[in-house]
Amino acid sequence: MKDFEAIKRLWQIQPTEPVSIEDVFTKINEEKRGYARKLLKQTIIVAIALFLIFMVWLTATFITWTSHLAVLIVMGCLIYYFSIQLEDYLKINKTAFIFKKPDEYIAYLKDYKKSRFKLNTQSYQVYITFISIALVLFAFEMYYVLPLSLLLLYLAISIIWILLCQFVFMKQFNKKEEQRLQEIINDLERLSQQFL
Repeated sequence: MKDFEAIKRLWQIQPTEPVSIEDVFTKINEEKRGYARKLLKQTIIVAIALFLIFMVWLTATFITWTSHLAVLIVMGCLIYYFSIQLEDYLKINKTAFIFKKPDEYIAYLKDYKKSRFKLNTQSYQVYITFISIALVLFAFEMYYVLPLSLLLLYLAISIIWILLCQFVFMKQFNKKEEQRLQEIINDLERLSQQFL
């Protein structure tokens, strides 16, 4: 136990290694550009999906009113997600005040990280609930069009997809996004402590 206390005191005495401002800003800008590219790519994919679903809605002949409602729900979800992603992309690209006020930028990033966490947890739950409702509503259309075996396959694939999104893909996505933002915050905090 004495050895542990001695090691602990040694670590506390060790001076922190100075951080190069250029290296930190270069790394932060690279992370920011990479994150902005990811947001832009997701926004474009959502826009394409929205356009394709709209075109299918215009050209397809549906038997039940539930299919029209399902398409409207999905399009509403995609419009919501598109607007959030576009807004975040514009926010991330606009934040050029990093060089002037690092403390404000750190606070901004912490708030942004909290808002993205809320989006990826609470808002995502509402989003996935509406998508699930749309899939169920569309199943009524499938009931009239498909044989029972294909209808059951549609339902099984839909359930498996929702569960995978909920418990696998979204957890990985949240972890990666949180790590990316936390790395930028940590680098800025180390830089800011160097000048105290």
